[in-house]
Amino acid sequence: MTAVACLRVAVDAEKTGLKPAVLGPLVAKFAGLYLEGKWQWPRQFAPLTHYSFLLTDPRADELDVQELARLGDDLQIKLFGEGDDDAGKVGLLLFEGSAEAVQAFAALDNAAVSAALLDPSLLPPGGRLSRVEVTDAEPGDKPALPIGASTGPVWVTQQAALEDIAEAGANQPMPHLEGVQGIYFTLRSVFVGDVVSSTPGTLRTHLSLVEGDEHMPADPQAFDADCLALASRMLAGPGPRSMLYLPICYSNIVRASQRAVYEEMLATLPQTAKGQLAAAVYDVPRDPAFTALATIRSMLSKYVTNIDLRTEDPGFEVEKLPPHAVTSVTLVLPNGDQRARLAVLRRFAERLGLYRKKQIWAAVTNVRNRIELEACIAAHVPFVTGPGVCRLQTTPVGGRMQPPDTLPLLAA
Repeated sequence: MTAVACLRVAVDAEKTGLKPAVLGPLVAKFAGLYLEGKWQWPRQFAPLTHYSFLLTDPRADELDVQELARLGDDLQIKLFGEGDDDAGKVGLLLFEGSAEAVQAFAALDNAAVSAALLDPSLLPPGGRLSRVEVTDAEPGDKPALPIGASTGPVWVTQQAALEDIAEAGANQPMPHLEGVQGIYFTLRSVFVGDVVSSTPGTLRTHLSLVEGDEHMPADPQAFDADCLALASRMLAGPGPRSMLYLPICYSNIVRASQRAVYEEMLATLPQTAKGQLAAAVYDVPRDPAFTALATIRSMLSKYVTNIDLRTEDPGFEVEKLPPHAVTSVTLVLPNGDQRARLAVLRRFAERLGLYRKKQIWAAVTNVRNRIELEACIAAHVPFVTGPGVCRLQTTPVGGRMQPPDTLPLLAA
């Protein structure tokens, strides 16, 4: 069951001092950036108007709006500044129900919504309206105050049916969330490959090599094994034959005790597909030992064509590597504010000449938004990945031409 809702931002334009033609795009920009960081895959959002967004969550029968509770305060500060004065207070309304009811609510003008706040019977049938507010509730509690439902008994019946379905399937494990995220070649505006990802159904946050620390696996060996199994199934099926990047944990394969396990896992890959396979070796230190790199190359080259090293250090000492030691080195942008992330990107970009000298490709991942994407393109970073480039896809996108101004590529 997929939860569907319309999030609507209520702002008094007169109290902002801004013309409606200016205020609308500002609200859309600030709210969109907030949702991009908080409302993450497999949940999705899409703008309906400058003031409203369609929210979906395929793993729930009603929305968990904990992340949304702070959006009102965030917009309040951006539009009105700090202060305790309630004048100009930003409000958030959440209308939950069927897709048809949600679309109908999004189409209501401000006067109709104001009337519905006083008389819920004016709401589209089959939904309920709540005012989202920040509270001191415990984590997991829903910070939303119900205003009413246009068809209360119908809603209760639907909710009871959903609870029955949930109870019946409580002992059934959720399937893995499997997919890929495209690798974009900025110099030719084309996706050239895909990074494989597999997330157990028991986890609330999806796993990915291209989206930062919060999406990295707690059990790297299990994650790597799941991704290798997924790649094998993809290679056995029909579809485009683009390069697939397989997650491989650096600290595991440099240990002799773990290396044998990885040898067994890699041996399950079809040898005929070696030319289509690459290893994305993650958690690589700033200055990996020469013997460790030699071991990695000797082991992985039997199964893959390309080897990518992923590091969080913009000063990764590529100058110490022999030419062609690996195919590429990818910088993982850190968590932090926009200014700090761009500073790290600039430090990495200043060293691109060293990568060209060693004939090793440079790449940046965890690119989260258009500002970072445009900064990578301006710095001539050849390859980029991340949620600001390509969201999780069910099928590979390698080989697809895509103008940069149409990115990110959203979920399939």
